[in-house]
Amino acid sequence: MAAAGPEDSGNREEAPGRRRPSALECLLQEKKRKGEEKKTKVLHIYSMLQESRTPHSLPSSHNNPSKFESFEFLAKYCIFSPEKLELYRGAFEMMDTDGDGYLTCLQVLLALKEIVPPEVLSDSEEIYVYRILEMVDFRVTEGLTDLRLFTVVASLAQKIASLDDFMRSLIGEMDFRSVEMKLYRAKQLFLFLLETQAGTSPAQEGFLSAEHLLVELRAGGIRPEHEEVVERELRHIRSLDLLDFLAHLPLFLLIHSSVIANPLDDTRSL
Repeated sequence: MAAAGPEDSGNREEAPGRRRPSALECLLQEKKRKGEEKKTKVLHIYSMLQESRTPHSLPSSHNNPSKFESFEFLAKYCIFSPEKLELYRGAFEMMDTDGDGYLTCLQVLLALKEIVPPEVLSDSEEIYVYRILEMVDFRVTEGLTDLRLFTVVASLAQKIASLDDFMRSLIGEMDFRSVEMKLYRAKQLFLFLLETQAGTSPAQEGFLSAEHLLVELRAGGIRPEHEEVVERELRHIRSLDLLDFLAHLPLFLLIHSSVIANPLDDTRSL
């Protein structure tokens, strides 16, 4: 029998067990792998949220709907463009499998991954998103979440994802237990700044002028190098809405701590 030539071996089919997966199969396998990674991270974040619940977080029914309008502070100071609402609606409706207009905590965490991929936010940054919203009494682990509350979560997550490395490092270093009371006072700080700004700044109602914020920080005794840091971090923002303010709150807390710790010390830098 003649030996098979190179051309014959090239046409020979591979053994069934050795068949190479097609491009479509590879794509489906990669999609499945990423889906599993996403679910694993979501369960990890959910576990961390349960472990880090605040002392004054009261248990409530997980079937209790949380409506955006019920949170007056958020409803008054969170203004979203129609384009953003439509973007977030798509991710929301994908997870709202029963079509009742509400998501469970796990569904919120999964829906957020459709807006901000798992690799974009670190665990501490994502935890920050949910913990910082507790200052306005919205706790994603308790009850059900409607579309507009999900929009708050997704918008804040996108703002944090767009911060530079310095700001994100501050979030990563935050000790929530030690700054818990300051976080709850941040609501009053935002309202105070809006009140002192009234009639002195052309900023849109509900927005805090970056220049006015600097004026108040100077009045509070921050040093020139601290002022330079704030100016650098806010260089692309003329006015801050509530979620901008919350995203940059670790910087304001750091400056506040520096001033209170030793107001006469001019040697410390951020």
